[in-house]
Amino acid sequence: MPELPEVETVKIVLIPIVKNRKILKIDVLRAGQIEGDVKEFISNLQGQTFLDVSRIGKYLIFHLTNELVMLSHLRMEGKYYELLESDKDSKYARVVFHLDNRHKLCYDDSRCFGILKLSSEATYKSDEMISKLGPEPFYIDDVKSLMKKVKNIKKPIKTTLLDQTLMTGLGNIYVDETLFASNIHPLTPANKIKEGEWKKIVSNAKEILLQAIESGGSTIKSYHPGKDIDGNFQTRLKVYGKSGEICPTCHKHELRFIKVGGRGTTFCPCCQRKVGEPLNVAITGKIASGKSTASEVFKEKGYPVLSSDKVVSELYKTSELTNKIEKAFGLKFKDKQVDKDVLRDYLLIHPKDKRKLERIVHPLVEKEINNFLSTSKSPIRVVEVPLLFESNLDRYFDNIIVIDISKDKQDELISSRDKAKALYLKEINKTNKIDQNILKATYVIKNDGTKAAFINKINKIITELESLVK
Repeated sequence: MPELPEVETVKIVLIPIVKNRKILKIDVLRAGQIEGDVKEFISNLQGQTFLDVSRIGKYLIFHLTNELVMLSHLRMEGKYYELLESDKDSKYARVVFHLDNRHKLCYDDSRCFGILKLSSEATYKSDEMISKLGPEPFYIDDVKSLMKKVKNIKKPIKTTLLDQTLMTGLGNIYVDETLFASNIHPLTPANKIKEGEWKKIVSNAKEILLQAIESGGSTIKSYHPGKDIDGNFQTRLKVYGKSGEICPTCHKHELRFIKVGGRGTTFCPCCQRKVGEPLNVAITGKIASGKSTASEVFKEKGYPVLSSDKVVSELYKTSELTNKIEKAFGLKFKDKQVDKDVLRDYLLIHPKDKRKLERIVHPLVEKEINNFLSTSKSPIRVVEVPLLFESNLDRYFDNIIVIDISKDKQDELISSRDKAKALYLKEINKTNKIDQNILKATYVIKNDGTKAAFINKINKIITELESLVK
């Protein structure tokens, strides 16, 4: 969706095209693009002259003679194309304005979400679409008014900034960029943002929007400000659309991608720490790395811990999952419960079927994890997930703790557990994707020393997490 810089670019492009041009005729090719009576829209605007184009937030304001105003919101794919009268209309032309210089202006909208609305100079600012908009960052000098509006809002700060009634002009791209520049986690509750942080948000929003305007906005995917017009700010984006890349600030962590209020969101797990409860914490690592010990430390501190391994063990006792696994692999289990030894021996012979098993089991585990996180009232909740990245469950967690351990110590611990299963467990470790994803972690703990030293490291993390929820 075009945001403030892109709409500002469209305004700048449109002014020399339409200023002082008279509308000779209007063709409405899709009535749904007009809000209000279509015949009235046409009859009132035909014969009028464009005087200027201004912008409020993401709305274009066309000022015409006879004190008339046309409001335009481009929504997802709205564009304006200037063409000669002899040219074919643009591919997705919805409304065509025929001008007095043998040119025409096509409002083009492939998705048909944009709107045009007739108004007047006297009333357009009180129109519901315009009047509900908050101030643009450029016009905010005192953030106390923002703090007052959000003092009872526990929604994530990203969701709050996307609400144009608080502050207008920031859409998905520029909210991600602003929060990254301000070192604020997108899921931090709005009412937890302090005055100094609000000052950072407003200041960085101004700077980023001005830079974007100077660059002609961002050309992302299918959006272009107009025919043969591209913005260049996408070359200066720090985080938006860059998940999986190394953070340009700390140079230590991968940028992570999550959904916030249904919107794709990219952030750095190190530079942008979530403040305020709840904090969802994942503990992951290869087999025999020390995950269970770390979980026990959290439990001793009174925090709820869910083990995904235990979830799987319980699921294996259900006839529903047993039937699915029997059918998928041609196995037969006694007592309608999955025999882990039989399944393990099968997978040693057919290692490629491990992925098939994960596709069956992971959605069920995800359901249990989601239920645990959504119902727990604790300020810090912990889930032990060995296959965190393989199952794509990392998106549920604000903090990821990776337990790292040397291969020699790990092999020693695996063998000491159960020599009969050691070969299988080592094979499982080979397929674990921890190493490829370790830069996504908030914390990486090396567990090559004593147990006491390892527990001390976990306690330090807990102390830091507790400081974030106070």
